[in-house]
Amino acid sequence: MSTELAYVLGRTMWHPDGVEHETAAEQLSKAAKAYRRTEKAHEEARQALKQAAVEALDAGVKQSEVVKTTGWTREYLRRLRKGGDGDAPAKPKKS
Repeated sequence: MSTELAYVLGRTMWHPDGVEHETAAEQLSKAAKAYRRTEKAHEEARQALKQAAVEALDAGVKQSEVVKTTGWTREYLRRLRKGGDGDAPAKPKKS
């Protein structure tokens, strides 16, 4: 783990002499708390990106540009544009 990441997570790094300052369980707990703190913000940003992508397509931005910017597939963007959340599996076609 980098020193920067350890600092962000508030973790104590290992001493060169091998003495552990925190147990693995404490480190796990801190990492889980850090993840939960950022999870809501990540989901809100994802929803904002979905909305911005649909608005860009509706405004005439080329689909290829939206794909390049978002990293999402054309199929995913089509599902978003149709009003779905894009994360649901595609419905099978009727025969």
